[in-house]
Amino acid sequence: MWNGDGTVEFNGFRVLYSEVEYVRRIFERHPETAMNLRPKNQLVKNAYLNTLLNLIDIVCLAPQELTEEELSDAENTLMDLVGVGFELDWLKRKLEELCVKKKKMEARGARMRELDRMIVEQRQVLLALEVERKNEENEAVSDSARLGFEDVV
Repeated sequence: MWNGDGTVEFNGFRVLYSEVEYVRRIFERHPETAMNLRPKNQLVKNAYLNTLLNLIDIVCLAPQELTEEELSDAENTLMDLVGVGFELDWLKRKLEELCVKKKKMEARGARMRELDRMIVEQRQVLLALEVERKNEENEAVSDSARLGFEDVV
């Protein structure tokens, strides 16, 4: 039902018209989401729904776009929403996956930095070996050269 303030009544929530499609998909895919929601006050319910939508936006971000603190805050927000009656096992799994990806990404970054350091070290060793080989080559050429008359006399 359309309200004059740019919102629509949807599953007991007043939803901004621009967010109706998102909310509809949440309740279609996860009908249990708000079945046990305790708050009955419309403003409080809407505040929690907006918090849920913001949390989903965060979970949609790439791991490198989030700090550890932001992930921790997201986990706390999820627990708050569960605490007021939202059933969010589906979102909890996605948030856990995001946290695992973030940890893997950080571990890969550390490993790549270590490999870069090792490559630099090996290039330095290779350069030193190339210099040593060139010196050996120069000495070999010098040792194998014929002596001239003046060198002998």
